[in-house]
Amino acid sequence: MISAVVVSYRSAGLAARALESLRWDAAKANLTLETIAVVNSGDPEEARALASAADRVVDPGRNLGFAGGLNAGIGVARGEILVLANPDVVVRAGALAALAAEARGTLVAAGPALFLDDGETLHLPPAEEPHPFDLARRRLPEAGAQAAFRRRFRRARQAAAGTERRETRPASALSGAFVAVSRQTLERVGPFDAGYVLYFEENDWQRRLRMAGGRLSRVGAARVVHRYNQSARLEPRAAGWFAASERRYFETHFGARGPRALDALAAAVPSRAAGVPVPAPLANGVLFFDAPSAAIALSPVRDFGAFALDPHASGGSWQPPEDVRRGFGGATWYARAVDVATGRVLAEGALS
Repeated sequence: MISAVVVSYRSAGLAARALESLRWDAAKANLTLETIAVVNSGDPEEARALASAADRVVDPGRNLGFAGGLNAGIGVARGEILVLANPDVVVRAGALAALAAEARGTLVAAGPALFLDDGETLHLPPAEEPHPFDLARRRLPEAGAQAAFRRRFRRARQAAAGTERRETRPASALSGAFVAVSRQTLERVGPFDAGYVLYFEENDWQRRLRMAGGRLSRVGAARVVHRYNQSARLEPRAAGWFAASERRYFETHFGARGPRALDALAAAVPSRAAGVPVPAPLANGVLFFDAPSAAIALSPVRDFGAFALDPHASGGSWQPPEDVRRGFGGATWYARAVDVATGRVLAEGALS
């Protein structure tokens, strides 16, 4: 049996859709599935709204944090394979079977290829393990930041190509939005650290897995659509939770140099941000580029420190899929057309 644990925080509609997609994929593959919704909002209305969407609803009556919510769901799950998920995901056909096959056994965790849009054109690049070196790269002046972007761009293109070939590849980190593990692995590594209210809980757990001799796999045959930040953007405390979790992670795993790296980055942010040009707004939301084809990076941050990638734009213009545009929620996003051969930026602009 597979147990799917979805943690919902004021996200009943999203969670119900995620659970529906999980049941649909399991039925299509003839897999036995139980679904568990953990309601972290403390809102009895959200629990009632999910009662018909899940086999079991766990309502602790308060916010346990994402890590605590996962632990609560795992505590009542009966499956030998557990799928741990955000509410803002939609599972595509074959994802559960491919992930379960990879996750069986001990000391392995498997994650899918993630997409930002329903059409699966915008690949979400593989997660990267947080490290003080990464914090140092974020302090680089503009020229260094562009070099870092080209490195991430190359890695994102390679990952997209591997997904298109349905490859399974080792990973240094997996997105916490959707991970499959066996019960034996959970028992060996231990529960998620509930001291992380939101963010970095998956990085902490995966680091413990790897220190125990385990491995992480990204399964290209498993596809999942992940809507970026749909729950957290509505929570005014999310930024504070991120900062607290980030500091906890770097203090726990890197000793004194972790906080030093964080403090150095915080001191450098004002001058670093001042050196990053703001792209002009795109007329009618269309990005034009002077080339027959390009790859498009779409990012919620203006320095493109993280982005989704469309590797196959053509015709000299591009605009985001409508379902992605609706998910902006009034925020400004940034699009960048990149020459696939040279990594040179052909055009960029702002979208809202």
